[in-house]
Order: sequence, then structure tokens, then C-alpha cells
Amino acid sequence: MNTKQIKENKLRMILGFSIPSIIAMLLETVITMTDGYFTGNYVGENALAAINLGLPILYFYLGIGLCVGVGGTVICGRLLGASDGKRADEVLSQTIVTSLMACIVISAVLAVLFTPVRNLLGANSVLAGYFDEYYKTMLLNYPFMVLTTVFGMFIRVDGKPQVCMIVSVAGCVLNAALDYALVAGLGLGVFGSAVGSLSVQVLTALVMAGYFFSRASGLSFTRFAFDGALNKEIMFNGSSEFIGEMASAISMFAFNFVLMKYAGPEGVAAFSVLGYVVYGFSMICIGFGQGLTPLVSFLFGAKEFETAIELRKITNKILFGIGAVISVFFLLMGRSYAGLFGCSDSVVDMVVTGFRFYLATFLFMGYDVINSMYFTSCGDAKSSALISSLRGIVLLLAFTFILPMIFGMTGIWMAGPSTEILTSIVSFCLINRQRLALEKGQTAWKPEKALQ
Repeated sequence: MNTKQIKENKLRMILGFSIPSIIAMLLETVITMTDGYFTGNYVGENALAAINLGLPILYFYLGIGLCVGVGGTVICGRLLGASDGKRADEVLSQTIVTSLMACIVISAVLAVLFTPVRNLLGANSVLAGYFDEYYKTMLLNYPFMVLTTVFGMFIRVDGKPQVCMIVSVAGCVLNAALDYALVAGLGLGVFGSAVGSLSVQVLTALVMAGYFFSRASGLSFTRFAFDGALNKEIMFNGSSEFIGEMASAISMFAFNFVLMKYAGPEGVAAFSVLGYVVYGFSMICIGFGQGLTPLVSFLFGAKEFETAIELRKITNKILFGIGAVISVFFLLMGRSYAGLFGCSDSVVDMVVTGFRFYLATFLFMGYDVINSMYFTSCGDAKSSALISSLRGIVLLLAFTFILPMIFGMTGIWMAGPSTEILTSIVSFCLINRQRLALEKGQTAWKPEKALQ
């Protein structure tokens, strides 16, 4: 990868890095939907609701993975852009060790506090059994999931996004086969689904780790002296991604609380089914963001700022078009889609209503997600964190609690779209501020800091 290649083939480079990432992210969504399909059809709506109640735990781990992974790869990309491969290897090694140790500690703490956490998340006596079966196993799974996430980011910054795609395809096929065998065949319920996920993540982590010992890798593991300053910079650079995922955890908790209040387990199940599509589109957005991140960080390391801006604009336009297509499709096919999960007619009706309101979410989410990840790549973590905080915590929580008080269940569906629209206005202002700063020769990131 070099600046001339990027400048002469902007769209091709975006798609070349993004499409494998998108496929990998979408396959993660397919895995989630496959789990939901077998859970809904072979275990029941209560099991589906129980799994949804625990999603804040998943988002917390994803937050750790994205924070450390994005923070480390952004620094690594800039170092590669500045032709410092030795330091880039050290960043890779320290980032992997940091993410693994953090997840081991988190899983140990959650295992000790499992019952209070379950009660806090609202799993009542009807749902508690399903919750325990699933999430006690997933505490073993999530550290491996974080490792595969971080490994994938470094493989992309190494210029081999297709490797992640191939591994993801294999993992998706294996997960579907294990779900069929363990849930449908052996009748192991949500425990079988969790065991299948754990098996897939362990194998995926081993394969990805092997990549960095192969000749195909430009990056490789190396001995390093632990650098506290580097870890601080990693966390700072990835802070907006952590905020974004923690915001998802908090908002999911808030949504579940409000849904249980206004619609009961049926409302939670309906939001789960619609949420698979929202989650899938967010994975497309993040996939484009992960494809854009190594390119932008490399360009900023090489001081090619205008090219980085052009890449962002192209990516924003692509995601707006994809969001429009998804909106039209699910407005027309929402009922048929909801019926796939074996839900009752009342749940299906809720899902159809939700798709009507989420039209704006699909149109504006891409703009907000890409701009947040773009600012991270530039080294402007404050702007990135502001976007993530607004769309994930401040505005979303305010709308989640206020709108249902006024509009009932309809207010719940209005919360997400309202959040994305208002956040996009702030995001536009931040982009304009950066443009003016660059015209004056100012940049948020100082290359010498990462090279020390």
C-alpha cells in the first residue's frame, strides 16, 4: 500500500479494503441471526428475549475490542505510513496482549457477579434459566471474540482484508452447522447455541493468530517492553469506539427496560427481530469504517490530508445509497422477514411498525458512524467521542425515556431515528470545522508522538 496507489484508485481502494471487511461483519450478523432463527423456532420467544436482555454484556466486550483494536491499528497504520515497521510490530504485540488480559479480568469479575448482573439486566423468573444457560458459556466465548476482532483489524491494516473475509465465511458456515446439530438436532437449547459460538471463535482466533507467523504477513509478533504511554494513546485513540459500544450497552438496557414496561416480553422479542437488521446495517457501516480507517491513518501519516477527505466523502455517499435500498426493501418485505423467526402475529405487527419508523435511521446512521471512525483515524478522538456520545448515550437515552411517555410504544420506535438525525447535524459541523482547520495548516494528530 502506498499513497500513489491510493490517490489513483480511490474507489477501488475503498471497496478493496471495505468489501472484505463488510462481508466479515455481515457474516457476524448472519451468525447472530442464525442463532436467533434456531432459538426462536426450536426454543421459543422467551429464550429469544432472554438473550436480548444480555446484549449489554456483548456490547461491553465489543467496546473493549474496538477501543484497543482501533486505537492500536490507527497508530500502526500511521507508523507504516511513516515507514517504521519495527515500531508497528511492537504496537501489534502490545495491543494483542493488552486486549487479552483485559478480557480475562472482565470475564472473571462477571463470573463472580453473575447473579447481580442478571438481575440488573431485568431477567425475571421466566427468563432467568435461559439467561444463565447462555451467558455463563458466553463469558468464555467473548475473550476469543475480542481477539478475533483485534486480529482482524491488524490483518486489514497489513493490507490483507481478504484473509478476514475467508476466515469469516468458514466461521459462518461452521456456526450454522453447529446450531443445526446442537440446537435443532440434539435439543440443547440456548446452551447448544452458546457452545457452538464458543467453538467457532476459538478456531477463528487460532487461525488468525497463525497468520502473523506466516510469510504472508508484513506485520509480525515481536518482543516488546511494555509502554504505558503507548497504552494511553491506544485507549485515547479508541475511546470513541469504546463509548459507542458502551452506549449500545446502555441504550439496549434502557430499551429493554422501557419495552418490558410498555409491551412486555413480546416487545423485547419484536425489537430483537428488528434489531438484527439495524445491527446488520451497522455492521455494513462499521465494515466500511474499518476499510476506511487504515487508508486514512496511512494517508495522515504521509500527510496526504485532501486524499483522506475525498475517501470519506465517497464512503458517505455509498452508505447513503445502501441505507436507502435497505429502507425500501424492509418497508415492502418486513412482514415476511419477521415471520421467519416463528413469532406470533402481534410481534410481527410490532416489527412491521418499527421498520416504518427506522427509515431515517438507515439513511443517517452511515454518515454518523463513518465520520466518527474517520475522526479517530485522523487522531481527533475528541470529535469522534462527541459523535459517539451523542448518538449512543446523550440523545438516545433522552429520547428513549421521554418519547414513550408521550407516544407509548410508538415513542420507542421514534428514539433511534431522532437520535441519528440530530447527531448528523453535529457531525456535519465537526467536519466543517476540520476543513477550516486544515486550510489553516492545523492537524489534530502530531506524527512525532506515535514515533517516540
